[in-house]
Amino acid sequence: MRKNYLKALLLLSILFLIFTIGCKRESVLENPIIPVPPTTTPIAVNDLTQVTASVSGIVLDESNAPIASAVVTSGAATTTTNSNGMFIFQNISLSKENGSVTVAKAGYFKGVRSFKTTAGKNHTVRLQLMQKVLSGTVSASTGGTINSNGGASIIFPAAAFVTSTGTAYTGTVNIYSRWINPTAANLPFIIPGDLRGVGTDGAENILETYGMVGAELEDASGNTLKIATGKKATISFPLPTSLQASAPATIQLWHFDDATARWKENGTATKSGSTYSAQVDKFSFWNSDVANVNFINLDYTLINAANNTPLVSTSTRIKRANGSYGYGITNNAGFVSGLVPKNEALVLEVVSGCNTVIYSQNIGPFSNNISLGNVSATLPTSQYTNFVGTLVNCAGASVTNGYILFFASGGYGVFANSNSTGGFSFSVLNCGSNINYSIQGIDNTTSAQSTIITGITTSPIVNLSNITACGIAGGPGVYVAWVIGGTAVVWKNGQPISLTNGLTSAGATSVFVSGTDIYAAGFEGNTAKVWKNGVATNLTTSGVDNYATSVFVSGNDVYVTGVADSGTNKIAKLWKNGVGTNLSIGGASTAATSVYVVGTDVYVAGREHLGAGSIVKIWKNGIANNLGNAPVNGYISSLFVSGVDVYVAGRTGGFNGNSFFLSNNIWKNGVASNIYTLSSSNNVYYDGGLTDVFVSGSDIYASGFSTIPLNSSTANFVAKVWKNGVSTNLTNGTSDGRAQSIFVLGTDVYVGGVEANFAKLWKNGVSIPLNHAGGGSSSASSVFVK
Repeated sequence: MRKNYLKALLLLSILFLIFTIGCKRESVLENPIIPVPPTTTPIAVNDLTQVTASVSGIVLDESNAPIASAVVTSGAATTTTNSNGMFIFQNISLSKENGSVTVAKAGYFKGVRSFKTTAGKNHTVRLQLMQKVLSGTVSASTGGTINSNGGASIIFPAAAFVTSTGTAYTGTVNIYSRWINPTAANLPFIIPGDLRGVGTDGAENILETYGMVGAELEDASGNTLKIATGKKATISFPLPTSLQASAPATIQLWHFDDATARWKENGTATKSGSTYSAQVDKFSFWNSDVANVNFINLDYTLINAANNTPLVSTSTRIKRANGSYGYGITNNAGFVSGLVPKNEALVLEVVSGCNTVIYSQNIGPFSNNISLGNVSATLPTSQYTNFVGTLVNCAGASVTNGYILFFASGGYGVFANSNSTGGFSFSVLNCGSNINYSIQGIDNTTSAQSTIITGITTSPIVNLSNITACGIAGGPGVYVAWVIGGTAVVWKNGQPISLTNGLTSAGATSVFVSGTDIYAAGFEGNTAKVWKNGVATNLTTSGVDNYATSVFVSGNDVYVTGVADSGTNKIAKLWKNGVGTNLSIGGASTAATSVYVVGTDVYVAGREHLGAGSIVKIWKNGIANNLGNAPVNGYISSLFVSGVDVYVAGRTGGFNGNSFFLSNNIWKNGVASNIYTLSSSNNVYYDGGLTDVFVSGSDIYASGFSTIPLNSSTANFVAKVWKNGVSTNLTNGTSDGRAQSIFVLGTDVYVGGVEANFAKLWKNGVSIPLNHAGGGSSSASSVFVK
């Protein structure tokens, strides 16, 4: 029976070397920094031009632990982070001058990262979310002072608060505030946006920060509050010792505009001793900076000289002679690009995860935009590990349009794409110690993913050999039941879980998931069975042809239908918690094919044989209701209950002169609606039919198969799905295909079946091959999505 899918993350990227001051000082400045006067015409900002590009990244807390299930927005696209805090957007529309990513997670300040966007490129970002801790409360009517971390403070005047609609607010105000230390090693990852600002003249600047302070204002119910028009709060924040000598007496003040993901010039701050103070009329974050419009664009690609592989997700920085520097993080090709000061001698550095410089070289001065091309860095062998391997699909063929997700302890996230032969090779810095890592491969074409591979290594090279992307990438769990080469199997997210050992012919015919428990029904040899999390219970003990057909779990009760061999005929059976009940008594053979439970009512569908034909029927709480006679090969394949309505899919047949017909129907409360009819002439028999039914809202879905054209004795079967009687082909008839189960979750339609003797899963009509480990032909007969 039924369930859905996640999609995942990215490959290339560009992070920008945005100039900032003092993330890690080599020494205390002896002379104040004097802003460099512009020698070029300021460049006016235009964020309206859009380009198509991709974005991936990793979201961490301030201890470098990944933050899962955070909501990430970029452009008009939204997704959530996976268990390792990673996310991806592919081919979305972004502002050329100021692409951005916004991350929201309960308990944290909103995270924003901004960047210049290059059309057709993939950009990688790293964000650390700051925990949202209550700094204090004030009365709206009287105002008050709030002390933040590091000695920062905010003074609110009386009657200074309004609601988001502008209505005066008089209750208690909760203040969540945060000072950001401009000398913090993680400054590039926690600041809102990046260190570019738009001046009052509309021109872009690169900024040297002397500190930031921000706040979120809320009422007791968590609703946002604002500063009233005409009112101002006073913010004060400390200057670290290493910056006090260089800090100007008056400095430009910049406010982070959440709507545009830009720092915008808005007033000045005044230095008093070791503190900057300013009056502000709004909140999110405020930033005191020296601005510079005299810059050029610099890019380069970092290569590990030892093996000529890219240094991916690697911190690199450009340092000025005054000791300040700008940070960047390389993408999966080792590339980085950004703005740096013009006409200055600079130093390019590679920084390990321990914040230690492990490579440097002098560059510049540069008077114009420049690309350095490949920068071949000679690194200590103990400081890096090279990972190599090949990404392949279910059939073992190379995945040339795919990527690797790599996550290591300490918040090290890598997106590495496969090449034209499916291979990948990248170097990561290991800080001279063990790397605890997990790796997963993604096939972009099919959205299939590999299992997660974990390991610990100190080796300079790790050969991962083949990584097989053959599962469902992300989203809800998708479970599929049937058989691979005579072994009963349940696929969970594309990976097979064997229920039997393959020594005896077996198959799983139905799957149902309740909570974290996976149930499957089927057979092994001549024994009908039900499995719970891989542990089998025998439903029959004798006979030559016993099998279970369907499983349904309601509360703590497990219902299974099937067929038991009495020695003289076949008997339709219903088992509840392993105890069997005969649904028919007499000489005619019967079969139960599907079960559905609603409250205390138990519905079973099946048929009773009548010579060459049969009676199709439903049992409700053990009482039979005949749907009609089928003199020729009639059956009921599936049962679904929606509210008070009972739906079944199947067919009835009959004779028309010397020919016969098979009417494929969906019955609703006993009334048949014909989906399509097969007919014969000259005693030639044609096959096809409906295999499953699923009702979602007012829509009725069915799976099945037929030849195209109908009634062909030579054409292959085509797997099909019907929505409200309108069919869609899932296969093209090149080889036999059958759709055998259907499950609908939201707007997603999942169909399990077989094509060319191999199990298939289709999501919204797109084929996702399943891992056929174990060899032999396979077929998917039941799908459950949860």
